[in-house]
Amino acid sequence: MKLRTKATLFLGTLLIATELVIIFSMEYIMGGTLKTEAINTLRSHTEQVESSYGIFLKSLKRETLDWTADQALERIIEDLLAAEDGTSARTRATKEFASYVTGKKMPYDKSVLMADILDKKGIVIASTRSARIGTDELSEETLLKAHNFSKTIVSELGETFVKSIIFETDETPEPMIHVTVRFFRNNADGTHTPLDAVLLVHFLSVEEITTVLSGEAYLQAGATTGKTFLEKNTSSDIYLVNSEKLMVTPSRYVSDIKQQQKVDTLPVRECLENDKEIDQEYDNYRGTRVLGASVCFPDDKLVLITEISKDEILATSSVIMNSIIVFGGTIALFGIVVIAIFFRRPLQHIEYIGAAVMRIMNGDFNVKVKVDTKDEIGTLATMFNKMVLSVRQNQEAMQESKRKLEENENVLKKDILEHEKQQKFLEQSKKATLNLLEDSFEIKQKLEEEGDRLQTILASIEDGLILIDTEYKIVLVNARTLKIFAMPVTDVLGKDLRDIMKLCKKKVFLEPREWPTEEVFITKKAITTTLENDFCITTKGLDTQLPVAFSFAPLAGKFSGIVVIVRDVTRDRELDEAKSGFVSVASHQLRTPLTSIRWYSEMLLSEDAGALNPSQKDFMNEIHGGAERLYQTVDLLLGISRVESGKLKADKTPIDLGVFTAEIRKELAPQIDEKNLAVTVAPPERDPVVVWLDPLTLRQVVLNLFSNAIRYTNEKGIIEVKWRASEDGKEVVYTVHDNGIGIPEAVRSRIFSKFFRAENARAQVPDGSGLGLSLVKDLVESWGGKVWFETSEGNGTTFFFTVPLSTQLAK
Repeated sequence: MKLRTKATLFLGTLLIATELVIIFSMEYIMGGTLKTEAINTLRSHTEQVESSYGIFLKSLKRETLDWTADQALERIIEDLLAAEDGTSARTRATKEFASYVTGKKMPYDKSVLMADILDKKGIVIASTRSARIGTDELSEETLLKAHNFSKTIVSELGETFVKSIIFETDETPEPMIHVTVRFFRNNADGTHTPLDAVLLVHFLSVEEITTVLSGEAYLQAGATTGKTFLEKNTSSDIYLVNSEKLMVTPSRYVSDIKQQQKVDTLPVRECLENDKEIDQEYDNYRGTRVLGASVCFPDDKLVLITEISKDEILATSSVIMNSIIVFGGTIALFGIVVIAIFFRRPLQHIEYIGAAVMRIMNGDFNVKVKVDTKDEIGTLATMFNKMVLSVRQNQEAMQESKRKLEENENVLKKDILEHEKQQKFLEQSKKATLNLLEDSFEIKQKLEEEGDRLQTILASIEDGLILIDTEYKIVLVNARTLKIFAMPVTDVLGKDLRDIMKLCKKKVFLEPREWPTEEVFITKKAITTTLENDFCITTKGLDTQLPVAFSFAPLAGKFSGIVVIVRDVTRDRELDEAKSGFVSVASHQLRTPLTSIRWYSEMLLSEDAGALNPSQKDFMNEIHGGAERLYQTVDLLLGISRVESGKLKADKTPIDLGVFTAEIRKELAPQIDEKNLAVTVAPPERDPVVVWLDPLTLRQVVLNLFSNAIRYTNEKGIIEVKWRASEDGKEVVYTVHDNGIGIPEAVRSRIFSKFFRAENARAQVPDGSGLGLSLVKDLVESWGGKVWFETSEGNGTTFFFTVPLSTQLAK
């Protein structure tokens, strides 16, 4: 068989095979593509319907929630709850509810079938249908899952609950949607009090649900793809199925839901039994092979199904395949004819090249192929001629290479001798290396001993020790740290401290950028916290927040990082709370006898029990003065105790700071005149500043700061009191300035601590409890304010605190 015949048969067969492959591939790909596109469109449409259905349910919830905001309806519900069952007041409130709802609410929404009020036991106590009064809806919820009364009666303000597609044949044959919401009383101060009453609204929304499923809802919103797809395909269908596998909405083939069409198909079983949504091919309830997509509503036990006939989707594919077969056959026949015509001359040229090859095999390297065409065969002939010339030249070059190879052999012998010399040198180097390794082993042993000694030291430290680098990576920990964290070393060492530990202050969790470590990295200064800083931590191993105290110290040298000492202060916290409890009890026990001592000493000084001689009067003055000072100390202790226990009273009223400060100035006038002090009260020039606070609490703060300024200012000193609005206009900054003794720098960080007094303060005024400023800080922080000071030892002190403006608090 000639080469031309073989080529014609081969290429013809190849074209036909290619056509067949293309036909079957196109059929597979196109069919798969059409199915995939159809399923994706069904999924998109189904999800759009799901979204529209959710929006529809939210609109019903919002409408029901709006009913509970109706003040008139709220008043009726309170009257209803206040009236005893069976009384005329209860009957009147029941009728008023039915009249108000049917007249004021239901006319505006024709889908509302009826409305009930349930008490805290789930009993209907009022309804637009009087026959329903007394119905036990709690049993309805338990048996039929008809609504969410149990969740609603304990819900918060604004929470609503919905149950969709509920059948109550004793009320109506059509499915209903039940929405429940709890009533709340709107108080004058803006708060809300929950009432033991639940509003249950029955919506009859078959038409609205049908509109949502048909796509009209999202068609109005501009989403037309799914709607158009379903309309142009005559076999498309969309419907809802309930937990009993019954169709509960009209479809293309079942227009009357009263027929109770059974739908036991793959998407229904997967959704109800496995809570799984599908997008695939299956047999529908009519036995037709369809492509479909489903969405599950697990709370309502509903399945939304969108489907279309598989045959309708693949009809286009069949038409295209027939066209491809006809066109491909024509191309194949034409290709065979073209190959037979155009292959004749090139094959002759190939025969010329074959003859030249036979001459070369016989040893004739002077042969040359004469083919001058410009196609690939001409190129092949040219390359063949060049190859023959190259072979001839290579034979000549091989003779020259043989000569050079003999010369290189002599050079190689010399290199071998040089290599032997280098080998001896390497043997000597090996011995020296072994000696170095022995020295390294001894050094390693010493390092291991130092490491063991370091671990012993770390284990003996009672507090937790953590070494972190600049990226918060934990480089070193001791056993106490692992015990505090309640975590194994494998979960701690080498990990990021910010991932392992959460830090909180005063029970508020801090972001890592707010940790004290950030300040240490920036300032390179150590920081130590105490019990009063109220730090706590949580880790994966801790069940509760653990109170701790820290010490942070920066590392200098080649390694940059921080040494963190962490101490469990749970026991310290318990001791502090016990101390506070003891102080509170002791203060309460001392107050009553102190009151009697003050009262009787005042009577004796007033000579109500008879005249006193000078010595007796001096004694009584000492007794009365000591009792007064002790009473003030007890009063301060009780104030601190109330703040710490959270029992501080806060009867807020508007306070004009100008009038308020003038009254305290007048009260302290005897002490001011006694030391001949110059006191200036400088209110702002604009309108009076009014704040909204408890007067007694504010009085205690201002009185303590004013009294301290008087006590620690020398005779003929200066005191200035003023206040101003902050830059953001949200609070008032109140200032008390004196030119007294000031506060030493070494003790400024402890100035607000309980029972603390600086040495210069003790020298100026020997008596004093050290509780006043601690109470000031607690009181200011109790209303959300801040307190701070500026001072210069020997030149005086200025105390500042902030108070929210009345308009801010009123909101």
